[in-house]
This record gives sequence, structure tokens and C-alpha cells, in this order.
Amino acid sequence: MNPDQFNNEPLAKILAFVSKQYVGVASKKLSKLDIKRYYYALLIIEEEQPDITQQMLADIMKIDKVSVFRMVDYFCKYEILERKVNIEDRRSQYLQLTERGKKITPLIRKIYKEVNATAFNGISKEEKAAFFKILGKISSNLEAAPNADIKIDLKELGSAKPRKVLSS
Repeated sequence: MNPDQFNNEPLAKILAFVSKQYVGVASKKLSKLDIKRYYYALLIIEEEQPDITQQMLADIMKIDKVSVFRMVDYFCKYEILERKVNIEDRRSQYLQLTERGKKITPLIRKIYKEVNATAFNGISKEEKAAFFKILGKISSNLEAAPNADIKIDLKELGSAKPRKVLSS
């Protein structure tokens, strides 16, 4: 996408386009790991340990509980994460990185730092600071908008099918 076109496009299109580019570069660099997705969630879990639950992860990532459950199952399958029962609320489970998980999170963090450096190549510190300040304002504006607390269902997004519309 040509930067001159950004002014005439919906913000959603621009952010989606840039996000896909960013995720694509990061995924290629992270492909040497045995896992194929959800890299960023591991960094959140690492930062929030030992007291992060699946519900807290869903809230932080603004995604539905079912998507988080699938994500956690995926990490448990690869022995990167384990669930620990909360003795105060047996319905709640804490998420903890395994030894394997603790070994790969520094690599994930390093690669995201490299991708950030690539993304900000040729951009001054002042421009970068302005960019984050503007993103913060946009986020605050949208957070204050009605329905801002809607959770995203990742499965539904991935399998969106056209719906038949009945005329009245």
C-alpha cells in the first residue's frame, strides 16, 4: 500500500494491512520454533506470572474465552505451558510457563525486537514517539466509543462465511 493512499482508506484497512505485514515478518523469523502461532500470548503470560488465569489472558488480549482455551490447549500440547488449579477457586486455572516455555520466550522477545527495528528503520526517535502518542490517542478514543468492550472470536473471524440476506 502506498503511504499517499492512507488518507483515503478506512483506518481498519490500513491497520490490518500493516498488521499482516508485521505478523508475516515475525512469523517467518519465528518459524524455527516448534510452535506455529500465538507467540505474543506467551510474552503476556510470562509478564503476568504467576497470577494469570485464562480469563485474565482473554481480557488482556480482548479475545473470547473459547479462543483462549484453544490457545492454552495448544501450548499445553507442546509442553510450553501448564495449567495450575487455583485452590481458592477450583473453576479458575493459573497459567504457567514450563521450562521449555521459559527457554523460548526470550527468543520470541528478541525476534519481536528485531521486527520492531525493521519496522522503524529510517524513522527518527521523535517520529516514533509521535506515532505511539497518536496510537495511544486513537486507542483512547475508540475505547470510549460505544461497544468498545466487544471480544473478538478468532475462530469466527477465520471461518467467516457469506450469509444469505432475505428481502422483506
